[in-house]
Amino acid sequence: MKRKNNFPALILFLCGFLAGNLLPNVLWKIKWQQKTMASVYFLSTFTTGQITGTEYLKEILKYRGSLVLVSAICGFSVFGAPLAVLGIWFLGAYIGAVMSVSILQFGFAGGLIGLGLLLPQYLFYIPASLYLMRQVWEMSAGIWRNKGLFPERIGVYLLRSSAACGIYLIGILAECCLNPWIVEKLLSYIKIF
Repeated sequence: MKRKNNFPALILFLCGFLAGNLLPNVLWKIKWQQKTMASVYFLSTFTTGQITGTEYLKEILKYRGSLVLVSAICGFSVFGAPLAVLGIWFLGAYIGAVMSVSILQFGFAGGLIGLGLLLPQYLFYIPASLYLMRQVWEMSAGIWRNKGLFPERIGVYLLRSSAACGIYLIGILAECCLNPWIVEKLLSYIKIF
């Protein structure tokens, strides 16, 4: 209550998650019966199965690492505040949509597969993203208020954003090494495809 510039990261994430759950449920009967986002996501995940090891790690680093790096750099500009809000909201919406569409398309078993697609990397991505976007928000909000960049704030920002990037890197390694194994075991157990 004392600080009026608190960044509502968790609230934005949960609102995005709710929207990600509701939107596919509303549009399901209208248009998405046969060509769902989950099917596309599943196919894109499994068709890239030929990419393994270091090539897979490079692809993940290129995609996810660039997003994190651009987000951290945007903290030094006025673009950081809107990016933090939209980034957290879209993260929640993405996770909600993957889970919702997986369940709509394949039932309870699809929900387990959707959960398997998100684990264990999102156990690292979510906290790292919430923390990083909070830092981006605070640094960018200072620029919005014409407070400028102060050397002591830059040092703290770089330290905190580096810590968040380190946690995100652990998530990338988990996505590369553990997630394919988890999905493979789930698919062999559930036999959905």
